[in-house]
Amino acid sequence: MQRKLLFYLALICLTTLTVRAQKNDTIYLRNGDRITGELKKFEYGLLDLSTDAMKTVSIEFDKINTMHSSKFFEIRMKSGEKFFGHLQKSDVLSTVNVITVTDTLPKRLLDIILIVPIKRTFFQKIDGSLDLGLSYTKASDVFQYSLNFNLTHRTNFYSTRFELESILTDDGEKQSNNSTLGLDVTHYLPNKWFTSIIAQGQQNTELNLDYRLQAGYGVGYDIARTNVIRFYALGGLLVNQEHTIDIDDTSQNIEALLKLKLKWFKYRHPKIDVSSNFNTYTSITSFGRVRLEYNLSSKFEIVKDLFLNLQLYDYYDNETSDGSKANNDWGIITSIGFTF
Repeated sequence: MQRKLLFYLALICLTTLTVRAQKNDTIYLRNGDRITGELKKFEYGLLDLSTDAMKTVSIEFDKINTMHSSKFFEIRMKSGEKFFGHLQKSDVLSTVNVITVTDTLPKRLLDIILIVPIKRTFFQKIDGSLDLGLSYTKASDVFQYSLNFNLTHRTNFYSTRFELESILTDDGEKQSNNSTLGLDVTHYLPNKWFTSIIAQGQQNTELNLDYRLQAGYGVGYDIARTNVIRFYALGGLLVNQEHTIDIDDTSQNIEALLKLKLKWFKYRHPKIDVSSNFNTYTSITSFGRVRLEYNLSSKFEIVKDLFLNLQLYDYYDNETSDGSKANNDWGIITSIGFTF
């Protein structure tokens, strides 16, 4: 009985020490203050630090002098370089020493775009957002519903992104549906290169599209990536199968994909997140056919992690089926959402 009691007391002490050890990361500020806690993530110029007294706080990178942690991190630079190691306090302003297995590397905070702990659980590696929008106009009897949901799971060299977008419009006489369900697996290569496996399903009744199933492979490059901006290009090949509504026709196609995406982030309150995404699909099997997709999204933070979203989208197909009355489908959506 006494041995069991000693065992449980030792276990409690060990657990307490482990919890405390998780929050022994130290952030040294430019004004001379320092904050101790658990470094959760450093990205887009913001460092998330979990503390006992203030819970999780976000610290802007230009207020940080240096930092120290004995835990193991993945550190990515805007040059595309990637390091794995500990963080050591530096005597140089706005600099941290990265302690790898073989070397000590002084790095400016301005040049670091990502710091994440290596030993995190599966759920700690997930980021996502959920946006919902509802609108109704009595004069025209038009109801519109929108949903935008995404999850991203990141590891050291891969990220897996699941995305669901749905826009439903009902004017009392007919319903139109514009929906996309997609899954991307990205492999980060040395420097600024990466590859992506793409799988996607689409429906757009305005363009007479019952469904489109497509899959393919692409190679991308980060043209610019800093604490406030990311701009990349991706090119690849996709195969798809399309089924139209009115004519009940099914076709198979091969398309060349060119994707350009620009993301800009303002980290000072109120946070602003602007994302512009432009895709072109040039058909190889159906000469002369071109599809375009454009999406502009602006998120404005209301309170912490709660955003007002304004979105503009436009889908264009220069060779829709004979049953379609339009070549493009566009709209403006307002919604409320949160990030996690």
